[in-house]
Amino acid sequence: MSGMYHIGLGPEHLAGNGGVGRYVFLPGDRSRAERIADRFEDRQHIVNPRGHDSHLGIVRASDGSPVEVLAISSGMGPASVEIIATELLDCGAKRLVRVGSSAGVHPAVEPGSVVILTGAVRDESTSDRWTPREYPAISDPQAVAAMMQGAQDAGLASRCFTGIGHSKNSLFGREFARGPLTQENEQYLAALAASGVLATEMEASLLFVLASVASAQSVQPISAGNGSASVQAACVLAVYGEAGSEVSRQADQDAISVACAGVLAWACQDAQR
Repeated sequence: MSGMYHIGLGPEHLAGNGGVGRYVFLPGDRSRAERIADRFEDRQHIVNPRGHDSHLGIVRASDGSPVEVLAISSGMGPASVEIIATELLDCGAKRLVRVGSSAGVHPAVEPGSVVILTGAVRDESTSDRWTPREYPAISDPQAVAAMMQGAQDAGLASRCFTGIGHSKNSLFGREFARGPLTQENEQYLAALAASGVLATEMEASLLFVLASVASAQSVQPISAGNGSASVQAACVLAVYGEAGSEVSRQADQDAISVACAGVLAWACQDAQR
């Protein structure tokens, strides 16, 4: 079967886990995708000419049972996420977790921390092409619960925070306040911090919106026994300090550990339904 144009994958690559499909790790950085895949067994590497290489494999639960997984980079920014995530969803992906980097916004979230997002401020325009601006960008509660369990299981709960993030499509202007709108951008980020926003990054809001839209036809009452969306998206962020610092490298590894343990918790949740 021919694959999707940009990712080079087809439905056969996303199948598995008793119909749930592969759990997809979606980092922005291709080297982070490789570091995630270093934890896989039976690893299969599919080279992509656009740099979005795929790594298929399994991770094992504590009882030894296999969970089929995939790691593929999304690239930087919401426009790239739209392409990669949409094609993954078209192939049947139902469980996606962004494993990314971020900068702390709230003063309590120091470099070296890990943040699990419950939702994101939509300070980017790509998601506006999918839903009205007022539509919230939120993570499925079961996805959040799985990542929180992952933090506990990885022994990293004391360094993890859970809450709202900020997704932007301008790094140097919005976050670093470069250019003639410096004061406006600084005031905007200060307002986010005062509102309890934890960290800023570039991809989560669009991923959450895509997952929600993909689940629009699968709404069920709680009495049906499965109140979760058919597609769930999570986001685990490493909070960086100085570029290339040991603090940033450790945060990156910790975020990967939380996401990997979270996927095992997710798979356990799905198996119990």
